[in-house]
Amino acid sequence: MRIVAGKFRHRIIEMTNLENTRETQDKVRQAIYNMIGPYFDGGVCLDLFAGSGAMGIEAISRGMDSLYLNDLNSKALAVCKKNCSSLKMDNVHFYNMDYIDYLTSIDKMYDLIILDPPYKMDDIEAILSLSYNRLSPNGLIVFEMAKESKYPTEFKELSLIKDKEYGIKRVVVYRR
Repeated sequence: MRIVAGKFRHRIIEMTNLENTRETQDKVRQAIYNMIGPYFDGGVCLDLFAGSGAMGIEAISRGMDSLYLNDLNSKALAVCKKNCSSLKMDNVHFYNMDYIDYLTSIDKMYDLIILDPPYKMDDIEAILSLSYNRLSPNGLIVFEMAKESKYPTEFKELSLIKDKEYGIKRVVVYRR
């Protein structure tokens, strides 16, 4: 797997190769970042269900200032740490917590929140509700889910700005 654009462009990172983790393919990651704006001028990113960390690392590569990577699976988090270390990334914070515990205990606001929970975790509104409380004004939530998942077109102060299908997955982008 490789980083698609920015300062780490073409750099190879490891995949988790875990049964319960699915990596976002390079071409889908590129399409997502083309949807939300190809480059950032600073900001704080949270990759809540990080897996290998590819989505969050891509955000840093494209101009985010700091990255928070969280994954309940310690093996996946170890891959995140290895990937960030190989890229000599600083200002990256790692957490090995359940997403509910993370969102209710870490007092931080984010400009970009990436959500890619296991597809069996299909309570989109519950995940959105907790994430919403940590989203800064004008912040974005990128939510990857199963193609057939039911999701709200509006939620609190969030507006749906993009909705795209890629094979078995759907990517929904909200802005606050």
